[in-house]
Amino acid sequence: MKSLARIALAGVLALNLPLAFAGRSDAQTIKALDTFQCEKVQGYHATMAVQHSGRRAPLIAWTSQEFSGSGYTPQRRCQEVTQRLNQALRDNGGRLQNLYLTVGPVNRHMVLCHVTGTRRGCNRNNVLFTLSESNRRAENPTAMLSRMFNTEALSSGNPIQQSGGQPYVSLETLVNGLF
Repeated sequence: MKSLARIALAGVLALNLPLAFAGRSDAQTIKALDTFQCEKVQGYHATMAVQHSGRRAPLIAWTSQEFSGSGYTPQRRCQEVTQRLNQALRDNGGRLQNLYLTVGPVNRHMVLCHVTGTRRGCNRNNVLFTLSESNRRAENPTAMLSRMFNTEALSSGNPIQQSGGQPYVSLETLVNGLF
């Protein structure tokens, strides 16, 4: 939570995601995800990952007010992105396996989106949210994703995969690392 608070104070969308190692089979993964929910936690809205057991952990903390002037308050962004994540989960058979997050342009805006493979990109059907100004200005999308998803929490290895220069983060790895 300390890194989340540090990033939140900087006014950047913060994610506090200690990451687990990828590559576990479904039989080895005992951390079954039930859904994502938008909740108010410690004064801010957060998209929470919720296990079948009821355990919950914050995936995305909505702290930026950057889009509030156009009606996209942190609460509204939390609700809409949570719905989009749940739809992506349903469309993928209720599994996180082979769901990735990446960045790219859609309608002249830099966005974070979900894809079902590391050879796919963002389009108007898979947008999760528009990136904040500080994240849009990042010259290196890999460094930006690393900062957003706190990949330094990994003890070894790199959770961001590259395919043709495009960075991808496994949603399964991110969620499993929360619990």
